[in-house]
Amino acid sequence: MKTMNDIDDNEIRIIGEPDGDDGRGGKGRFWLYAAVIAGVVVAIIALVVALRGEKDDNVDDGGSTPGKLVTGDISVSDMWLNNNDASKGKGVERRDTVVDGISCAIFTPINVKPELFVGKIDTTDEEIVFAAMAADVRRDNGKIVGAYVLKGEPLAWGLSKKGYCAIINGNMAIGVADNSPLFEQATEEGGYFFRQYPAVGKGQAMENNPENQAFRRALCSLKGDIVIVVSMDKVYMNDFSSMLQHLGVDNAIFLVGGSAQGWTVDMNGAKTRLGSNDIGKSDNINYLLFRR
Repeated sequence: MKTMNDIDDNEIRIIGEPDGDDGRGGKGRFWLYAAVIAGVVVAIIALVVALRGEKDDNVDDGGSTPGKLVTGDISVSDMWLNNNDASKGKGVERRDTVVDGISCAIFTPINVKPELFVGKIDTTDEEIVFAAMAADVRRDNGKIVGAYVLKGEPLAWGLSKKGYCAIINGNMAIGVADNSPLFEQATEEGGYFFRQYPAVGKGQAMENNPENQAFRRALCSLKGDIVIVVSMDKVYMNDFSSMLQHLGVDNAIFLVGGSAQGWTVDMNGAKTRLGSNDIGKSDNINYLLFRR
């Protein structure tokens, strides 16, 4: 007798319950898909928030203004200087002193604008109250040594000297750094930039290789003022740097010293020469000027 459990050779019977008879399989898949979609949405939202935060971190809120400059190099000076004083006239004040046995003169330009000049200078220009040679010029080819920008135009790109001076919108920054974003800013904003041997960086004297004695000059930031310190004695570079540190200088770079051509004009209009030699006939002889 054939029972329900008997299966013929040509008969096919499905054993077990079909999927979804009670709806549990379909519901399981539904929640699985929902969880995956939710995870993707959360990941997208997190990515958008992260990208927006990164963009906000890179926003320059007025960085084109010198006082708000942001730089990634912590060795770069962030102090912009000008010697404006409404209670005084236009000219240069001089103070003489002796530090570490070295006699020197400290020149402070007041209510005048700094700039760079390249070429043969007019020594009779009455608008110029201070002039000193700025960047060095090579003796073999007459080219400017170190990075140099004149009214937004780069003239040289060398990095052999770590000291720098930037002049942008009438303000000056003096510092010591291997790479300075102020070169690019001066190029973009029609400013000035040059490099020289470092003398003082963040209040610490810097060492240099030259061992000869000579009359030294340095462009310095001293208690928030721009000053040029000139030695009245022939001294070694490193001794001069040490003297500047003891004087209280924050940052300083050397200028061309010796008998290099330069002059200063005091508040009464009296002119004093700093040197008379223009060091050759190169077209790239250049000067740091302060002009009325």
